[in-house]
Amino acid sequence: MYKQKISIAINSDYDKEKLFDEFMMLMTSFSRTGQVVGGIASPYVSENELISYQTTLEKDALDAKHYDEWVAASVKNLETWCNAPLITMVAGQHIPAYKDVCKCGNRHTYVLFTAYANEGAVIDCGNCGCPVPVYQLEELTSSDRADIKCWAEDYAACDSLNMGCHVGEEWAIKQMSDWKSQLSKFGIDVCSRITKRTGVPSYYYLFNYKNISLEKDKQCKCPSCDGEWLLAEKWLGFYDFRCDHCKLLSTLTTNT
Repeated sequence: MYKQKISIAINSDYDKEKLFDEFMMLMTSFSRTGQVVGGIASPYVSENELISYQTTLEKDALDAKHYDEWVAASVKNLETWCNAPLITMVAGQHIPAYKDVCKCGNRHTYVLFTAYANEGAVIDCGNCGCPVPVYQLEELTSSDRADIKCWAEDYAACDSLNMGCHVGEEWAIKQMSDWKSQLSKFGIDVCSRITKRTGVPSYYYLFNYKNISLEKDKQCKCPSCDGEWLLAEKWLGFYDFRCDHCKLLSTLTTNT
């Protein structure tokens, strides 16, 4: 992961407030396409320059080849109104370090996964377990990318309530663990759309915090189809349960 400086000089008399709004819109669009990850750091104005430092998964994440129509439109507006080119520059490597992005040439599966402290991608490769930048899935529509971002923010909000342990914890855990919850239905629909667009099966993770013994938990069946889903060994070094029919994943409970 990298920290990148995104900037543009203001070489015109165009309304600076409108320029700032458009620059902020560009950061939001970068986040939706996955070109920027880990939330949006607030841009700022320094003399005659708009500046923002953002986190990316790859050094070339902000290249024009990854633009969608919304990013391209904002860049065009800014460059026209500012009478200057948008400049991106790698400032350094982001700390803490994360796994490199997936380099697999032929991905067999994807996993939709995030958590409240996740600063990276929300799609992992089922071959190597490494993150997959959303912008690499060129088959996805702008609506698909927007819903991936929205789901990730909703999930992180629920996990934050869970970690806070005071307000809404029980509700949040149910949202993350029940395959029929509003959050899970949203995520499962996102997975279905990724599968449909890319032709690659996409799995959805269910949080598990049951207050039962590990031995009893191992006897549990897939909550959707009631089929066997306990794995002989962890998948990708993390998942204990996988249902290939329902495309659901989980881990053994940590509440023992």
